[in-house]
Amino acid sequence: MKRLLVTACAAALAVTAAASAQPLTVPTKKAGKLIVGFDVPAPSFWNGRATGTTIKNPSGFEYALSQAIAMKLGISKVQYLRAPFSGLFSPASKKYDFALEEVTITAQRAKVVSFSAPYFDANQGVLIRKGLAKPTSIAALKKLQLCAQSSTTGLAYIQHKIRPAKKPLVYSSSSTAAFDAVEAGKCDALILDVPIVAAQSKKKPGAYGGVAGQIVTHEQYGAVMDKGSKLKPSLDKAINALKANGTIKRLVKKWLLNPIPPILK
Repeated sequence: MKRLLVTACAAALAVTAAASAQPLTVPTKKAGKLIVGFDVPAPSFWNGRATGTTIKNPSGFEYALSQAIAMKLGISKVQYLRAPFSGLFSPASKKYDFALEEVTITAQRAKVVSFSAPYFDANQGVLIRKGLAKPTSIAALKKLQLCAQSSTTGLAYIQHKIRPAKKPLVYSSSSTAAFDAVEAGKCDALILDVPIVAAQSKKKPGAYGGVAGQIVTHEQYGAVMDKGSKLKPSLDKAINALKANGTIKRLVKKWLLNPIPPILK
């Protein structure tokens, strides 16, 4: 009897050890699948052709990052779902597990959504129109006709920090209209996240006067999730691991900032 009890206990311990060695199920909205939100245009962050609610032939920094995250989470099935930037900060439940859309983490936004650990440090960039002498200081920006994309930290910076003489031009939640305004000469300088304007300048090098510089704001990008998402601990762990092993640094250099624009003071 004693031998049988010992054998039974050993078997139970073996089962428990095996169970604890198995990875925990990642709490995604659909078991075994990761749904990632995206929006375009976002040159160098999301390249490819949007079709319906998804994207064909995707590439770019955030696409590559989403693939690396999926591998860290042990998930092989990844679905891409178009999620307009304008709807990211609605308190309503999301159809995606998380969205990667160059979103700056702010306390105000964090009241309605949860953010992942930051995956990118993003200052504000200054994209100028063709023919304009490059401003070399923040003070020089005050005299220009500035523009910004609505609901962005770039617009907030113009309004509360730069405070230009002319009222800034504000465009829709898509960056396309703002880029068009700079290209057409209606706007002297667009203030928007530096990797976004740097990517656009590279995409259409003859359309603009280039990126005059960047303004240090200590902003960081994070993935957007439902408020209180159970996925956050797993996602944070994956992102931190990708930072630690150099993966994110390599992706930034490949897709975004090379060379780095000068700092405006």
